[in-house]
Amino acid sequence: MGYRISELARVSGFSPSTLRYYETAGLLPDPDRTGAGYRVYGEEAVERLAFIARAKTMRFSLSDIAELVALWADGPCGPVQDRLRDLLDAKVTEVGSHLAAMSGFAAQLGHLRTSLATARPAERCGPGCGCDTALPAPAGPGAAQEGSAAPVVCTLSIPDAADRGSEWADLLTHVSERHKAQDGLRLRLPSDPVVVARAADLAVRETQCCAFFSFTLTVDVQGTWLAVTAPPDGQVILAAVFGDPA
Repeated sequence: MGYRISELARVSGFSPSTLRYYETAGLLPDPDRTGAGYRVYGEEAVERLAFIARAKTMRFSLSDIAELVALWADGPCGPVQDRLRDLLDAKVTEVGSHLAAMSGFAAQLGHLRTSLATARPAERCGPGCGCDTALPAPAGPGAAQEGSAAPVVCTLSIPDAADRGSEWADLLTHVSERHKAQDGLRLRLPSDPVVVARAADLAVRETQCCAFFSFTLTVDVQGTWLAVTAPPDGQVILAAVFGDPA
């Protein structure tokens, strides 16, 4: 069975212009041509585009996808899995680094917002007024005062935060349900002792570096739930690490 480019676009979900671009970029081989010069694609093109679509959901670069497609086209699955594993490891580290950077920036913005809310408006904007407040430096360990709310900061270094983000990302693959809750969300986990132990271990370690998080692990006949809450200034970080509560 052959597909014209409009038919392949309908079946694959890619636009005709994208398909032409993929040919130019080498992701699709040159198709056969009819006597009138129209492109005709076979079933292999449909399978190839389905593979490309899955790779795109992982936000790989076009060059990475082209490399995976070339391995996929060779036939054996082993090399594809090996390369995919390497790319996923790199992507998890990259996402963890972004999370750490965004976590620190969100904490700085939260402190700035609090300072602005308590500053008395001056007659004119200038040095010393609330609008002139600079972003504070990220707080380090022990920044919280006894009896006060924990600051919305993460005290991990960026490499350590990337590793922690990878651990959470791996655990969250086991989540089967996600529900919005007051000040956070509830995550349903399998009632597997190994998974429950990992969740408890991560929660304890997370509160040591991000004390503004609060965790509740509930295990009963109805299943296993991990509840995560944070103050208003920490909601951005909560969503970045655990997913949007909404």
